[in-house]
Amino acid sequence: MKKLFCLILLLIYISLFAEDNKLTNDFKQYLTKEEIAYLNDKKVIKVSNEFDYEPMDFSVDGIALGYSIDLLNILAKKIGLKVEYVTKPWTELLDDLYAGKIDLIHTIYKSNKREETLYFSTPYLISENYYITRKDNRKNIKLASLKNEKFGVSKGWHEENIVNQYPNVKKIYYENLKSKLEALSMGKIDIFMNDRNIANYYIKKYGYTNIKVANQVNESENEELDKYYFATLKEQSILISILNKAYMNVSIDLLNKLQDRWFGKIRNQVFNLSEQEYLDKKAKIKMCVFPKSMPVSDVNKENIEGIISDILKELYENVQLEFELIPTDSFKTTFDYLKEGKCEVLPTAEYSKKNRDKYNLTSPYLNLPYVAIGKSDKAFFSDLLELKDKTISVVSYTSLIKALKEQYPSIKIRTVNSVEEGLDLVKSGEVYAHLTLYPIARYYKAKSSYSSLKIIGRLIEPLKLSMAVIKSEPILLGIIQKSIDTIPKSKIDNIVNNWTEVKIQKVQDYSLLLKILIVIFVLILLGVWRYKILKETNEEITSINDELHKSQSELIKQKEEFEAIFRYSKDGIAILDFELRFIDFNSSYLKMLGYSPEEIKRKKFIEILSLEEKENIEMIFKEVLENGYIDNFEKVCLGKDGKRVSTNITITLMPDKSRLLLTAKDMTSTKLLESQSKLASMGEMIGNIAHQWRQPLSVITTSASGLSLKAEMLDSIESEEVITFSNQIIEQAQYLSKTIDDFRNFIREDLNYSEISVKEALLNAIAIARAAIKSNYITVIEDIQDDLIIIGNKNELGQAFINIINNAKDKLKEISEKEQKRYIFISTKSVDKNTLEVKILDNGRGIEEKIINRIFEPYFTTKHQSIGTGLGLSMSDKIIRERHKGLIHVYNEEFEYHRKKYKGAAFIISLSKNNIM
Repeated sequence: MKKLFCLILLLIYISLFAEDNKLTNDFKQYLTKEEIAYLNDKKVIKVSNEFDYEPMDFSVDGIALGYSIDLLNILAKKIGLKVEYVTKPWTELLDDLYAGKIDLIHTIYKSNKREETLYFSTPYLISENYYITRKDNRKNIKLASLKNEKFGVSKGWHEENIVNQYPNVKKIYYENLKSKLEALSMGKIDIFMNDRNIANYYIKKYGYTNIKVANQVNESENEELDKYYFATLKEQSILISILNKAYMNVSIDLLNKLQDRWFGKIRNQVFNLSEQEYLDKKAKIKMCVFPKSMPVSDVNKENIEGIISDILKELYENVQLEFELIPTDSFKTTFDYLKEGKCEVLPTAEYSKKNRDKYNLTSPYLNLPYVAIGKSDKAFFSDLLELKDKTISVVSYTSLIKALKEQYPSIKIRTVNSVEEGLDLVKSGEVYAHLTLYPIARYYKAKSSYSSLKIIGRLIEPLKLSMAVIKSEPILLGIIQKSIDTIPKSKIDNIVNNWTEVKIQKVQDYSLLLKILIVIFVLILLGVWRYKILKETNEEITSINDELHKSQSELIKQKEEFEAIFRYSKDGIAILDFELRFIDFNSSYLKMLGYSPEEIKRKKFIEILSLEEKENIEMIFKEVLENGYIDNFEKVCLGKDGKRVSTNITITLMPDKSRLLLTAKDMTSTKLLESQSKLASMGEMIGNIAHQWRQPLSVITTSASGLSLKAEMLDSIESEEVITFSNQIIEQAQYLSKTIDDFRNFIREDLNYSEISVKEALLNAIAIARAAIKSNYITVIEDIQDDLIIIGNKNELGQAFINIINNAKDKLKEISEKEQKRYIFISTKSVDKNTLEVKILDNGRGIEEKIINRIFEPYFTTKHQSIGTGLGLSMSDKIIRERHKGLIHVYNEEFEYHRKKYKGAAFIISLSKNNIM
């Protein structure tokens, strides 16, 4: 695979940079006579190549790769030099350069000390050096302020000189970048510095989820640490002069393509340079939020709560944007703080002209509808005009008040300081309804004190919310906008929904009971006069009792249904405690194992398992406790008489969290049929071997008879004839031996899983089935190029392929050769680097649409009972899906081959190396 990767990179290199070749012949006009003479004399230069400084300079199977390598190859081709790469660790490469063993080194930083000996080119790449640390480190890092932190450095790298200027820093040495990342991830070091692009490349490639690129390195010693150069010894400066001229003649478009190729898919540069510098200087952004506006926002012990809290968490997760909360106690205070500059950002500002004049606003990121909440006996309205002369309440300091007064002058508006105040006015009947946002209405309606209220109307225009930034911080507006843009709309919708769909927590309300007692007392005093009211109350109580009886009846019915399923199910069912002792069981489970109730109660579940099945049972029950269930795993149990019973088991954690429900399906007969199917396949294969052996046995017999006949006739036998006949016999004997090996591998009961080649398993299957295919005049068209190494069982996977090929063969046998030629097309295709697709297609006219969805069912067959068990494709499905975690499906395909149209069944098998067994 590594060689294939290198080949692909080489092809991309050729195609990507072919456009620049036309400049080579014209380049010499820029060179001096001395430079031309140098090139004519030199021909080949020796150049440095590191093992693992990805993506700049590294090696795979002896092939030099990376950004610097690609650039140097372009320059070398332009100036007509061949490059011989010398691959060693960095310190050895530096020593070789100083000793004159190599001509050129690249991907090197410039320093005053190095300039004493080396001659540097113009910089060919400007990098940005950043501190690399763990995500839980939220400090703005500076070397001068480090005390107890452990700093990772590499011997001979220029970073060592920078860190040496700060004796307070504790240095720990590592050989390369990857080893520093590993140490940082495991907590062995706290910080190191590196080029941001290269660090991002490694973090994403190797999956370091707890590591981040922090702030930029701003120390003065870093001035030359952010540029990459070519360098030679000073006596070789003419080579640098030539490379500088070649670099100046490379097109900008070509350099952009080169950078995009190596860095384009890795960078996550949300902010530009000025924005990044702004954030580096500013530790946190000051923010105010509206209090008492749940679930949108609130402040609890100096912590933000609600929808805004989750959105701010997303901003930190995406771009490490941190905010400092400035607490306020009201809407008015929040606006005052924003006006005075005590706050820089307000996350929930209405997107309106009035606010745009006062603040810089981001684009709207929340659209929240306004609703009216009133008493449960109020009718739903579709237009506010229906509330003519009614009084509604609205929280002050919202632009909604002005819009209502302008559009609905007939409605009386009462301003309140909080949502609670407005809802209390609704309950008391002082206002008809309270207008608020839909999430807020849902949130308060879930509280028991407001559960009697309901939503009685909705306004057409929603409230568009954006983030407001004070006018004096224009750069901050761009930062906030770009940060919001990193959150998908679907994520914001999910956050709003999570806070809107609040679970109703009922609290016992004893005030209702008190009111009922008072009513009863009054009824007793008033007697007959209140009889009608008493009667209505009794009817309501009767209705509640009827509902209660109905619920109890349903519970009893469900209990009876469960007990019926438990007792009379054909599958075995048992209830276990956490020590795996049997608490209860049904008759099917006892019948399956042959135990009496008294006998099985004295046993634990683990005691009835066969010896080989006990190893991983503790991990299985641990998974049940963690996930609540585990289904469809196979175990061999031992019955009372020692009989081995193959079972398919599902275990579920019961609702009381103290017992386990076990269901077991007896798979013994199915396993027997699978074994019979395997024996049938073996029988068919023996027939195939018989076909395969006829020709080689004929050759051996003919060769031996020829020699024998000549000997009997006393003819002289030439040594060449003996050698020829012997070679023929040896060749055919080796072929017979190979067929025996194929058969032995096929029947081997090897259930171990290891790394296997899908391509090899497929080719072995074709080889096994080839004789039967040829004897039925079927042509196999192979296009098997792509391969994938997966964790699996080679014999099982081969069995799955053979079953599908045999199915195609049997289908093609039904078609006369006079009608059409018989073909089976077998191919492989890489879907991506982790997934391979195998396709087996025949021209047998396809499968009937009414049965195509059933062909993977056990025992389903369209063949005569004498030639079909109905388990072949079912076994293939089980091997692919359950044992190799792949996918298999079939469909009818119409296609053209050799200008003739055909129709056949196409089986698609998808396997992935990420699906570890």
